[in-house]
Amino acid sequence: MPFFQQLHIADTHVYTWQLTETVAQLSAGLTLSQGEEERLTAIHSQKKQREFLAIRHLLQQAQLPTTALYYTPEGKPLLERQYISITHSHNFVMIALSPCPIGIDIERCTPRILRLAPRFTPWQAPPDMDELTQIQAYTQIWTIKEALYKIADQPSVRFYEDLQIPHFQALAPRQQALITYPEGDKAYEVQSFFWEGYIWTVVSEE
Repeated sequence: MPFFQQLHIADTHVYTWQLTETVAQLSAGLTLSQGEEERLTAIHSQKKQREFLAIRHLLQQAQLPTTALYYTPEGKPLLERQYISITHSHNFVMIALSPCPIGIDIERCTPRILRLAPRFTPWQAPPDMDELTQIQAYTQIWTIKEALYKIADQPSVRFYEDLQIPHFQALAPRQQALITYPEGDKAYEVQSFFWEGYIWTVVSEE
């Protein structure tokens, strides 16, 4: 099952690909530029090659040429006339397109998040919350912070301290978040979505 879903959220378009194909199958449906071919050849992991090709398929779904996408020296994806954010987890690849700065992140829910949580958030699950809900809540926080980090695009931003969800509500589909900059806080709108076993979040300027 290749192209999975397209969602329109306010001014943001989100495209999702579910990876089931081989590199050869994904390549068969694309015409890549010489530069893209060279970039693909330089990728040694088959998983990353498949993700690379799936992103190009999603650009086509968005009626954009694959060559419209380019990267900064730090690896940030860019388009000329709009903003793009890219994420992938296991067999899902997603892109978000918007006229305003945008961040997107998808993660699969696993118990490992419970061990990692104290490293990235001060929020603590209430004692009466069951383990499955805790896993989902901490995964949601992680996706929010990852999406915020992509928008911030500043190495000086501290993941734990500067990416904040002041009034986090576990599993709420909409809430607000902040990025703390030296010149002051900036608020962002958060929307989270829940698929079976996955959580993905898109963050945009208010």
